[in-house]
Amino acid sequence: MAACVDRANGATDEMLDCGKAEIGKWDARLNAAYLTLLHHESGAGRARLQAEQKAWLRHHLKETHRLAADPDTGSGAFMLSQGFELDDITKRTLALEQRVRDGHGQPGRLRHA
Repeated sequence: MAACVDRANGATDEMLDCGKAEIGKWDARLNAAYLTLLHHESGAGRARLQAEQKAWLRHHLKETHRLAADPDTGSGAFMLSQGFELDDITKRTLALEQRVRDGHGQPGRLRHA
């Protein structure tokens, strides 16, 4: 992402495009990890995972939109919002991927956070 932002040469729209591409990569990883965990869960464990993911997503979207709409930040609001979005999705992805590794991807072996 740093190389992309460097090529943007300070142009906000181009920097936002860099962030959008990076978020897309992390989103694909997040979805893969979540679906792996979901596939190996059933019953109450599956319901807990789904509720946890829905709660994370609600907060993620609410905060992303709040930051983007902040009138005190002006045009920088989108950059702040995107920065939060990338950081948040990265953290969530890494946490889910760790859970996949901890469970070795085997049914019944996944541990709950």
